[in-house]
Amino acid sequence: MSSSPESQTTEHTYKVIRLVATSSVSWEDAAQRAVNEACKTIKNLDHARVMEMDTLLRDGGVVRYRVKLEMAFQIDRARPSEVAGEPDVQVKRYLIVANETLAGDLVPALVAQRVAAGPSEFHILVPASPSRDTQRLRALVGDPISGYSSVDLVGLQEAQAQDRQRAAQRLETFIDRLSDYHPVITSEIGRPDPFAAITQVMGRSSFDEIIISTGQPGVSRWLKLDLPSRVQRAFPIPVVVVHPPT
Repeated sequence: MSSSPESQTTEHTYKVIRLVATSSVSWEDAAQRAVNEACKTIKNLDHARVMEMDTLLRDGGVVRYRVKLEMAFQIDRARPSEVAGEPDVQVKRYLIVANETLAGDLVPALVAQRVAAGPSEFHILVPASPSRDTQRLRALVGDPISGYSSVDLVGLQEAQAQDRQRAAQRLETFIDRLSDYHPVITSEIGRPDPFAAITQVMGRSSFDEIIISTGQPGVSRWLKLDLPSRVQRAFPIPVVVVHPPT
């Protein structure tokens, strides 16, 4: 197993996964099995770290050795050049999280700035933020003694559907405005909880920077939920917070 990515002199982006492997021979054999299996489908595997070791016992003897490993591999950032015969270009990937601020000029300006700085790709995540009506309906909890619930399930589902529809409309308008950047932009509507939405996206893709576009301090619900700090603690990449000027 090679040295950790922190010891490399060049700058790369890494994705970390966790695996559990077992062996009837030893912990070392279990770890090697995990590495062998990972190498079948993962390119550029850089290092593996054993997080935990334990054993399965039967009749007073060891029947299985189990290891939990954390593995890191370099993310592919190479893209074919638009000029025939030229070498591949290295891109930077940005996750932009926004909802209501998509309607302003803040996020388009961010995209333009990143593109001007070098080859870039963007994924726009729009959490279906709950409206006041949705929050009110979700706050109606059942009586803990009788078990009776006053929640209007039909009304709640309709309110949540409207939240997604509003988010989709904002996203569609935003994408139309950035027609010049369509080849490097992907997008999706995420869960109402912005942290859960970000976690879901980060679990299946990788980025060099997370940009959270919020409302003004004192008004933004995401800032009140301490979203930027929670995201920064959860993911080891830069997190940038932007909001309209006060």
